[in-house]
Amino acid sequence: MAKEMKAKNLTKNDKNRNKFAYFWISFYIIMLSLANILLAFLISHLSTTLTIITLAIVMVLTIWAWRQSFQDNLLYLHDVSNMFGGVLLGMLAAYWLSSQEKLISFLIPIAIIDFISFTRFGRWTPNRKLIENITLAKRLSICMPIPGFSGLYQITGVGDMFVFALITGATLKIWGISAIWMAITAIIVGQIPNIIGMLSFKNKSWYRGIPATSSPILIFIITIFLTNFGDTVNNNIKK
Repeated sequence: MAKEMKAKNLTKNDKNRNKFAYFWISFYIIMLSLANILLAFLISHLSTTLTIITLAIVMVLTIWAWRQSFQDNLLYLHDVSNMFGGVLLGMLAAYWLSSQEKLISFLIPIAIIDFISFTRFGRWTPNRKLIENITLAKRLSICMPIPGFSGLYQITGVGDMFVFALITGATLKIWGISAIWMAITAIIVGQIPNIIGMLSFKNKSWYRGIPATSSPILIFIITIFLTNFGDTVNNNIKK
């Protein structure tokens, strides 16, 4: 997320414009997370075959966009392909990660690597190398306009969209629609420390962004453990 936003025309503006810009960034982070959950829920009603066909169409669109020379207007097309591509891949992964054990084992390394990539120890990670290539990072992100500023700004990455869709899709597959609150809570509440971190550290010289997936994954796994513990207690009481 916010792999971001040390954009020069933001950091050189006065504090009021900075606050205004980061208000919009925070708003976009929440709204894109909600859009991801809604899109994942809708795609969950498609058959596997139709999901794959839709992904193939998105991939064709993505390949065409990547063959074009880089310009800000093209980022809107990347926004669409990254959102749909990330969510579709996440939903397909949810079919494979169809048990709690598989899901948790898959998510934990992602959370750890995502966190490390934003520290001084993470120079070797692909995510870190991506952050340092602005043009490539923008093509692989969802970028949005900020009123009063020129250009489009990175809000969240396609990998983040994949992880959030995976959390939503796996929740629906393993526990059903009645447990959708687990995904919503993990993703939306998990963005709160991300936003707080971004606002707190944005002016630090070492700030490179916030690992978008680490907090949501942590909250999601804790929620799973607490839910399992609660179910065990209830079953013991009934006995």
